[in-house]
Amino acid sequence: MDVNLTTKAKKLYDCIREKGGGVLEEWRMLDKTGMSHGSFVAARKELVAAGLLLLGKNVRKTTYQLVELTSQKLTSQELTCQKPVAETLTCQTPAAKPMEIQPPPSPEAVVTPAGGRGRKGRKKAEKQAFEVQEAIMPRVVGEFADFDDWLLALNEELGGCVDVSQSLVSNSEYTVFSPEYGGEDSYTIRENEDGGITVD
Repeated sequence: MDVNLTTKAKKLYDCIREKGGGVLEEWRMLDKTGMSHGSFVAARKELVAAGLLLLGKNVRKTTYQLVELTSQKLTSQELTCQKPVAETLTCQTPAAKPMEIQPPPSPEAVVTPAGGRGRKGRKKAEKQAFEVQEAIMPRVVGEFADFDDWLLALNEELGGCVDVSQSLVSNSEYTVFSPEYGGEDSYTIRENEDGGITVD
């Protein structure tokens, strides 16, 4: 590796290479390299800028893929395309594989409201009169008989299988992840005077 990297970037590169890339947890790499979060982020950014690392997503986890430059040794001049003016137009370095980009959802997926039974006090997602690039995840809020009733409403509105996790800080806060929408949202739950729950 003839690219000039800082010590922290070399440490991170070696750690990712040792683990084989793929889905790697940040805290494990921090533990292995002895870096702080800030140093880790700076080293990762440096590796991406140097073309040695491709970042991706697998559901909610970051994936790391090293780009091997073993096909030919490149000088720093070749990596930055800094050549005489006559050669600048023809300068080409081996490009890393482009990440696959998912096409945006169809307009019907964005404009069509999620179906479901009406519930007391529950707000529905409003229809958008214009097209947007991403489907907007509706919020499932209002008054419910109990926690299970709210979970049923979540599954109905957000497409079947959702991941609900309770906050480690507060017993009344929950995070909901919907694979169908590819996003997450936070909710606060409190008991109401009717014996049910109110979700905000």
